Amino acid sequence: MRETKYSFYLLAILFAVQVNAQDGQRDVRFVITEPAVCQGALSLTVDVEVKATVDPGFFMSEQNYRFSFNGDALANPAIAEETLTGFVAGGPGPLGFSLYSPHNLIGSIDTVVSYNLELQGGDGLFITSDDWVKIGRLSFDVLDENACFDFEWHNNTIFPSTFVGEVFTESGIVLRRNTNEGAYDNLSNCLQDVCVLPVELVAFEGEERDCKVHLSWQTASETNSQYFIIERSANGVQFAEVGRINSVGESQTLVNYYFSDIGTSLLTYYRLKQVDIDGTYAYSDIIKIDTDCTDSAGNILDIFPNPVSNTMQIRLYSNTHEHANIVVMSMAGRILLKQAFALTEGPNAINCDVADLAAGAYFVRIEGTSSYSKAHKFIKISQ
Repeated sequence: MRETKYSFYLLAILFAVQVNAQDGQRDVRFVITEPAVCQGALSLTVDVEVKATVDPGFFMSEQNYRFSFNGDALANPAIAEETLTGFVAGGPGPLGFSLYSPHNLIGSIDTVVSYNLELQGGDGLFITSDDWVKIGRLSFDVLDENACFDFEWHNNTIFPSTFVGEVFTESGIVLRRNTNEGAYDNLSNCLQDVCVLPVELVAFEGEERDCKVHLSWQTASETNSQYFIIERSANGVQFAEVGRINSVGESQTLVNYYFSDIGTSLLTYYRLKQVDIDGTYAYSDIIKIDTDCTDSAGNILDIFPNPVSNTMQIRLYSNTHEHANIVVMSMAGRILLKQAFALTEGPNAINCDVADLAAGAYFVRIEGTSSYSKAHKFIKISQ
């Protein structure tokens, strides 16, 4: 395994398999669109896509995608997502619908994958030369990041072979036929070649000064990096964006980055989301910062998340124990919600349910028996 303290793994690989069907060329391809994880929980995901390369297209019926792989590199093929299954309404055929059975890997043994989908009724899915249609997604466990996965398609000489069936009309009779050709492109690639490191993060730290959290991180190298998103959480599970910093993009030397966030009186969690030029992304480890902003006692320090759809958490620091109310007001100052709670000396984190509010902008403040906070603006969004 690579011994890098913080590493982002990105992958952009595409391989296609040409299939000649009854009415013309068909394209069948596997697309690796998600990052291949080659450290920690090792995994690789592959999308199956189909299109017609010659108009007017075809109505897709039965499908079987059968290929072998290197058992020293990968294991445990599974269906990660079914994107074409069940009842599909509409379509240009006379029946105007398609009914597909659930996907399955029946017959998949050892190092052979047999990915199947069957048309149970209707016209089949109409596919044209303009669009790639995603059929589903497969996943594998990675056994050895230094091995090659060696995908080899099964053709007419290797039983049973890959096929893409179609529905067509001949002499006024609707027929279903499995097209079975022998022109497939195999792919042999090695995981160590595709688990590249667009960003090598060697440090991510933070500290509180003057009721602000000052974050810093350092990269040792960057390739095709676009920007960093800084995310904050009150519980270490649910994160929201609080800012973003453009990255250098290409570098083989140390680069330092800095970001300042508003301070809170409670434990706060942060992480980085590194986004690549092609839109792929990965996360850093999570760090936690504990602050003590007593200078802001009595005032709301933070609302999280903001915007909010259901429940928001209000955080503040108090110098006293007292009964208080959360007061939510419209932008015109009309009170819409009031919630009682016990304010304790020190840091406070109060949950407030705003699910019944309409989408829009509001003010919230804390009213105690002897004081009240400044109004704090938040945005309510639809669920």
